[in-house]
Amino acid sequence: MKKSVRVSAALAIATAAALALTACDPPMPPDVAAQIAEQTYTCVAGDVTIEAPAEMADPISQWQLSLPTSCVSPLPAMTLTPVTDGQADLIVATKTPATCTPFETVPLAIESATIAFNLSVSSTLNLTPKTAAAILNGQITNWSDKTIAAENVGTELPAEPIILNKVADPLAFDSLNSWFKRSGASIDASPIVHSATPTIDSYSALAEGEIAVVPGSFTAALGLYPAGVQTGIDKSTKEPILALPDVSGTGSAATQWVPKSSATGVTVTLDPSLAPIAQAGFDSAATPYQAIYPVNLYLCGEDTLLKRAAANYILRLDSQGSLGASNFNQLSEGTRVVSLVTVRKGLPEPKATK
Repeated sequence: MKKSVRVSAALAIATAAALALTACDPPMPPDVAAQIAEQTYTCVAGDVTIEAPAEMADPISQWQLSLPTSCVSPLPAMTLTPVTDGQADLIVATKTPATCTPFETVPLAIESATIAFNLSVSSTLNLTPKTAAAILNGQITNWSDKTIAAENVGTELPAEPIILNKVADPLAFDSLNSWFKRSGASIDASPIVHSATPTIDSYSALAEGEIAVVPGSFTAALGLYPAGVQTGIDKSTKEPILALPDVSGTGSAATQWVPKSSATGVTVTLDPSLAPIAQAGFDSAATPYQAIYPVNLYLCGEDTLLKRAAANYILRLDSQGSLGASNFNQLSEGTRVVSLVTVRKGLPEPKATK
């Protein structure tokens, strides 16, 4: 239901914009053009190669299958081919690939940093930033510690040592630490060995009592249990306020991203002072889980309309929930529209019809 509401809202905005702009002389505003483009396909003849993480395999397959059925005669035939050689036209990654010189880089999805754990006695764990930082810093070393117990009333935690997994993706570590620092807590990087290229295998067999800073896509793919972060106490109910690294929590935080366009693409910066925006179909926004960072779409090599058309198609499908089949979360509508406007440079402007 949530996805269909999002699509309907986008189409309603686009339709209204089209009616308002019909027969107008001034150029169409870029954001309105992007909304109208939701209703149309821009096809350029040729094949585009794409490389993406294994955790995005399902939407990649969807894009590959749907593109030829969308770009049919009289439109030019455009296809998408997944590759794994590092030489793709489009690459999906959280940092610039060594094999790609991008002419455009835009956000495509949301990645998060989770605190994954393995406790046979419980599938839930709630921690304040201060307590989580103390665990990751090696200052709290046993699951029976009274500080952890106070934040998990009703859960009988074992008197067992906490095993700290020392492998962490730098982007995941930094996004979590930045969030915690705003709460007055800080993670000491020294106990954790940053890995430039962490793999899902680093976390595939967490031992009993082990805890790790893990990219959210890995946590979802492996079915690991992520901890919730207690950000405060509700004044009326006296209950803990929890930020959860799920679709609602990360999606809420993503509405606090401020996208900025430049000659080389779009970057995002999280502004915690911004009130999160409720997702379509919901009355209020979830507590933002602010340990997030973008998964980018890199348009590599020579700037061509074919690559831009394929990137535009992929971002367009995001509004229809294609990323819901992956282990990543969808962009907020505001950021996605800025990405669409950016990759559409040079493509035919969509027509506003009567």
